[in-house]
Amino acid sequence: MSRLDGERTPSRPSLVITRAPRLVRVRRLAALPERSREDDDRVSAQEHAEGSVAGNDRIVAVLDAFVTRPIGDGWGVRELADSVAASRSTVNRILQGLVDRGLARVDANATYSVGPRLRVLAKVLHDRHPLLRGALPVMDELSRTADATVMLAVHGPRPDAAFIALLRQQPGPIRYHLEPGMELPLHAGAAGRAILSEVGVDVLRTALTRYSEDTVVDPAQLDPDLRAAREAGYVISVGQHIPLAAGVAAPLRFGPDLVAAVSATRLRHSTTDADLERLGPIARKAADDIADAARPATWTERPARPSGADSTALGRVQRLLEILVAEPSGAPTGIELARRLGANEATAARLRATALASGLAVPTAGRRMAAGPLLLRWAARIGPDWNIADLAGDALQALAHASGETVGLAVFDPETVTATLVAEAGGARPVEYSLGVGSPIPLHAGAAGKAILAHCPSEVVRGQVLQPLTPRSPTSLEQLERDLRQIRETGWAQAEGERIPDAFGLAAPFFADEAVAGSLTFTIPRFRADEVDMPQLATMLTQAARQITALLSV
Repeated sequence: MSRLDGERTPSRPSLVITRAPRLVRVRRLAALPERSREDDDRVSAQEHAEGSVAGNDRIVAVLDAFVTRPIGDGWGVRELADSVAASRSTVNRILQGLVDRGLARVDANATYSVGPRLRVLAKVLHDRHPLLRGALPVMDELSRTADATVMLAVHGPRPDAAFIALLRQQPGPIRYHLEPGMELPLHAGAAGRAILSEVGVDVLRTALTRYSEDTVVDPAQLDPDLRAAREAGYVISVGQHIPLAAGVAAPLRFGPDLVAAVSATRLRHSTTDADLERLGPIARKAADDIADAARPATWTERPARPSGADSTALGRVQRLLEILVAEPSGAPTGIELARRLGANEATAARLRATALASGLAVPTAGRRMAAGPLLLRWAARIGPDWNIADLAGDALQALAHASGETVGLAVFDPETVTATLVAEAGGARPVEYSLGVGSPIPLHAGAAGKAILAHCPSEVVRGQVLQPLTPRSPTSLEQLERDLRQIRETGWAQAEGERIPDAFGLAAPFFADEAVAGSLTFTIPRFRADEVDMPQLATMLTQAARQITALLSV
């Protein structure tokens, strides 16, 4: 278990997955095409080529090792193989498959780390999961009211531990060493004890760690405190986990199988017993408010977007992650899951069993399954933010290298209705021009901005101030709307001297979940515009934009 009191932290236990009994397929899906023996042999050979022992559980264990690695550190093949108790050849095959799918990234030193696709899935889960989204405003209010560090802790994926899913640190000179994804013990500290009051002491299967002289390490002695907590609806803990901390916490449930707690922690020396008693009912109300906000019926979800067929084990695991992220409070199982995975029922059932055993998913009503504590912990570790320039950096460099032209990446902010150039990749031409990273991109003039504006709501178009930046800038709404219609028809924008007199631009938009998110732009000096192969550049640009769209969308 993690120690938060400054003492040495024991090593993190490796993920252990208990295999469910193998399920026997009794009938073939009518919705799926019949497979011949030759087809089965081909799929088997393909899976063997990608990793003969790269079973679902081993793939999940490798992904867990990636995510729970200290931020900024990467893995070498040998070190990772030792960590997950697998051969280097097996781990190497898994890693290559993860890199191919964007779930992992490898640097020049052959060090592997979390890839851009996994970062996107983490952000989308933060944005869509009812518990995570519903908790944020309540936690912000609780932090202000209690003048405290506030956490949302979730039980699992190990039965005898919890982890920090969301965190709001109290400002001040003294800060606790807490971070999202960090494990918390159930027997010590307010958050852990609040969860333990719901799940019971039977989950404490190993010797309990003593964090301070106040820590109770005998499960039998915990029972009276837990009974009192259930009656009061909240837990008070003083110095049981972090010696200098005093906190209160209240439990809550999301669905039948996900238990969480919201806690408020303050400095022990400046917090009286009366303060804690006052904060108890406040924490209880916060837990109730989060539970109400997280009710699945209050959220609208859309299914994960269709993806290309991938009959490998790695492909099916990635597809399952995307389904759970897209529909975090209730994804399909059975025949519908098999259809979406492009697999037979027995294969889908085995993957579902791995997901439930590992904590990637938890069962819900109606024989469905929801994002589980392991997946939520991955999201907590990776974080809710993304940097599109970093995520799309490889695609940007590849496009500049293949075309020889300078490429810019503009990102659109729908809240402020503005666009900014966030990255550039230089070309190989002797003369080029650069817009400059950080430059604002006008939406009404120039290829980069108009490629974005063409996919904005009509009120955004009508709200543009058509200030002439050069004599070629659009100055009438009719002209601008005509240009935008053509951009939507062709899929790319072209502009000559509209923003910079001696510049020519070619741009294509990219999207995140069907909303325009920015554009890719070739910036070319006007004197070379007649020399370039415009159809070829447009094709390269739109293909790269589609790749970024696929990366950012779930």
